[in-house]
Amino acid sequence: MTTEMIDILWVLFASLLVFIMQAGFAMVESGMTRSKNSINVAIKNLTDLGVSFLAFWLFGFALLFGASENGFAGSTGYFLNLSIQENPVWTGVFFLFQSMFCSTAATIVSGAVAERMKYASYIISTILLAALIYPIFGHWSWGSLWQGNSQGWLEAMGFVDFAGSTVVHSVGGWIALAALLILGPRKGRFSEPGEMVTKKSADQNIPASNIPMVVLGVILLWFGWFGFNGGSTLALTENVPSILVNTALSASAGMVGALLLGWPFFRRPDVNLVLNGALAGLVAITANAHAVGELQAVVIGLIGGAIMFGSSRLLEFYRIDDAVGAIPVHLFAGIWGTLAVALFGDPEILGTGLPFWEQLLVQALGIGASAAWSFVTAVVLLWIINRIWPLRVPAEHEQAGLNISEHGASTEIHDFFRVLENQAITGDMSLRAPVEPFTEVGQIAHRYNSVLDKLENSTMARDEFIQFLSNINDGILVVDREGRIAPYYSLAAEKILKTYRLEGRNIEDIFSQILPKDVMKQFSDFFELLFQDHIDIATLMKMNPMSKVETFFDNGNGSIVSKFLTVSFIHLRQHDQDPQRIMLVISDTTEEEELSRAMQASRKEYESNMELFYKLIHVDPDILMEFINSSEEHLLSINDILKNDQPLDTRLHKIFNLTHSIKGDAQTIGLDIVADEAHRLEDAMTEMKKVARLKNSDFLELAVGISRLKKLIVQCRELVRRLQNFQTGYLRLNESAPNNQTEHWLGKKLYALVHHLSSDSGLDVNLNTADFHIEDIPEDMETHVKDILIQLIRNSFAHGFESADDRRNQGKPGTGSINMFSSLQDGELQIGYRDDGRGIDFSALSEALWKNGILSRKKADSMDQRELVNYLFTPGVSTSTDSSQTGGRGVGLSRVQEILKGIRGRLRVKSRKSEFCEFIIRLPVSTRDSGRETTGQPQLIR
Repeated sequence: MTTEMIDILWVLFASLLVFIMQAGFAMVESGMTRSKNSINVAIKNLTDLGVSFLAFWLFGFALLFGASENGFAGSTGYFLNLSIQENPVWTGVFFLFQSMFCSTAATIVSGAVAERMKYASYIISTILLAALIYPIFGHWSWGSLWQGNSQGWLEAMGFVDFAGSTVVHSVGGWIALAALLILGPRKGRFSEPGEMVTKKSADQNIPASNIPMVVLGVILLWFGWFGFNGGSTLALTENVPSILVNTALSASAGMVGALLLGWPFFRRPDVNLVLNGALAGLVAITANAHAVGELQAVVIGLIGGAIMFGSSRLLEFYRIDDAVGAIPVHLFAGIWGTLAVALFGDPEILGTGLPFWEQLLVQALGIGASAAWSFVTAVVLLWIINRIWPLRVPAEHEQAGLNISEHGASTEIHDFFRVLENQAITGDMSLRAPVEPFTEVGQIAHRYNSVLDKLENSTMARDEFIQFLSNINDGILVVDREGRIAPYYSLAAEKILKTYRLEGRNIEDIFSQILPKDVMKQFSDFFELLFQDHIDIATLMKMNPMSKVETFFDNGNGSIVSKFLTVSFIHLRQHDQDPQRIMLVISDTTEEEELSRAMQASRKEYESNMELFYKLIHVDPDILMEFINSSEEHLLSINDILKNDQPLDTRLHKIFNLTHSIKGDAQTIGLDIVADEAHRLEDAMTEMKKVARLKNSDFLELAVGISRLKKLIVQCRELVRRLQNFQTGYLRLNESAPNNQTEHWLGKKLYALVHHLSSDSGLDVNLNTADFHIEDIPEDMETHVKDILIQLIRNSFAHGFESADDRRNQGKPGTGSINMFSSLQDGELQIGYRDDGRGIDFSALSEALWKNGILSRKKADSMDQRELVNYLFTPGVSTSTDSSQTGGRGVGLSRVQEILKGIRGRLRVKSRKSEFCEFIIRLPVSTRDSGRETTGQPQLIR
């Protein structure tokens, strides 16, 4: 098997994206569970990654992809050794990609069984999944992916599961369901059998500990899913973009589908529906992303989100406690996605040759086979193991939290505040905080307990209690219903809020000085709800507008500094009464936020580099090097212009023209990133032209934009250099262009521009250069001729060509044409350019002249066409209503005139309405024998 290096690079990149999903799963599961179990959940996610990888290498890969034994399981490839493989490079890439899928299936189980399964028991379940259950079912469905002769029995029948809605997600979901039935629900999740159901004993949703972290985890999963689905092509094909679009559409629709059902049901936008709805849409599209259109992807996602919502209610009805909603997301949405292959998939793309009902039957058979093998095998094996080695932790360990019981770790600040809350509720000052002498919080707890010992015997201990509060890094204060701050608070509160003597002051007055108005309004409403006993506190905390908020402080010297704060709220009750006081815990999270933003900026820069890299590898090397060299020359010229002493408006005009040339060159070769940046720079300069009297300071923003543009050009050259190092010979660095026309960089660039503009505009246009002899152009004029012809081509697309239907209605061919021709006559080079579009719209030109204040309305209306045509090259005058990047600014033709003036050229214009527009350019050159040969058929591009 031979595989192109670009395909290998794509699958490697996709493998890394799927690997990132492990971080997403860890964040989702840790954030959705209680903080006393967060360490246990996180370490399980890391453990199943390593354990599943080893088990898959030892046994799983062979069972899944080895030589097939009657379509049931593979029999070769145990202890995979790349050195003995026929194609070790591709085998290594393929193994890495598939091992990430195996780890994903294992992680699904982790979230479902969180907060009650022993760490050792979970390792055992991971080994069973990675070494036996997952690979055998995978062989039934995907056995031929590595070696075409190892087809599994389901695959042979026509079962299709593109990226694993069933193979990965449903298999993981079935195993998770088996484990849940054996383990049972978490303590307190459902009322006990026979217990009288009251307000306190009714079924309770156990609150998540960190919803923002869950949101970030879902975003990481969404990001990684592009590799999950896109990489399943196992090659960088033309289908990858549509697969990624379908993936994103289905995720978005899944979120909406869950919200549409859940919002009326709960009478609020439930957070879990937004999160799991998106994941359900991702799972549902995984089996069929390659074979459906965009509309079908949206429908699949909508139904996937609805199925997730309904199955969640079903699990609750049967008292099955899924901690993170893994089974509704992965099992039920996976089943739907697999059925959707037959319901929505394009039969030609599926390629099974089965009619609709047979395909649907085979898909249902695959789902049933997955349940029969994965669920039954898991139930039997886990039941046997549970009889020998109990899978669940003891009740007292579950109550204390698995961080402590399983790993000897705990979140001490949580335990400490729990004691404080219990004291506030019961008034029992004999309660003591747990002490861990080797942590900072433990030392504070020890000091706190000492203070309490003295408080029980003497009121003189009050000063020591205040001293204890002064040692806490977080701001802690207590407020009553009116918002008044109690006398005792941590000194850190004054430092964080930059306000002193807080006692008796109103918390809303303080926050109003540092919060934006919209956030302050939200806090005021939220603060009032905190004292309403009928509102569930867990639900209320999900709406906390202060969970992460940017505040603004006067720095004292006329400047404003921002700081990120996190504020949490604790009810202080007395027995069963409504809360009378609220404890606020205020943390300064500015450093963490700045680090997060730096990471996001780094990720965006990486994504920009990848997008630029993808564009560059599709550009002809000669054209690419000419573009980079030309752009760098223009930027050097811009730098010189900025430093000279010419009038500011003159400098602005020259910089605008050079930027316009860079934009045109970038559009020519499809570098939209560079073209967009240049276009933004043009917009800024257009606004500057409106300023009556320019100042040097007005050029500051312009200099920043030029710096960004220069950075992009430098990135292009750096990526080209890396491409050379990656694959010798990719680019020819010698910048001298070949002599023959078909390989000359100018010819390539002109054809590339027509192709690019045709694709963007939806117009069908041919370029004919049969009589255009590039070799006649003097070398020192090639760049000038290039800039002129680029502007004329862009002008034709912006002003000249009609749609195909309009052309046919006028008796023209549906395809437009541009003809270029040249000749040498009497020491002059004559270049002709002619398009068969609508011609010059003189009425629109007349109107543009008077609207721009160049001519009076009377003068403009009285001119004939011969007089008006002289104004066609006036800067800022355009006959187009479109001011997009293609044209409409009145720049292109004025740029042509400016270039011709600089090289002593002449221009003549001919036009006939609805027939053609022709430009004849004459350039002074020495007469010489060009030695050209007659060309054959015209070269055409559409």
